[in-house]
Amino acid sequence: MSVIFDDEKPEAYHWRMNTEKRIEKLEVDDESHKATLVYLQVNCATKDDILDLKLRIAEFEGKLAETKASIIQWVVTAVFLAQLLPALLKLFIPG
Repeated sequence: MSVIFDDEKPEAYHWRMNTEKRIEKLEVDDESHKATLVYLQVNCATKDDILDLKLRIAEFEGKLAETKASIIQWVVTAVFLAQLLPALLKLFIPG
């Protein structure tokens, strides 16, 4: 009794004959994929990490806006006093 692929050329079913080598290669590939996955899980950010970072950025932006407003107020006050102080001194100090 002949099998169907007996009539075929050996090149046509060569891949069926080397299944053990193919399985070994797949196992090695699987191990490398597992190692890559573990690396990614350890070193990459999760959704929670990104959400926490966004919240921190929002807090920082709020503090930065407050700081900018405070600096502007101090500068305006300093310029105003620099312009007003000589006139006030002339009023209170005769001379």
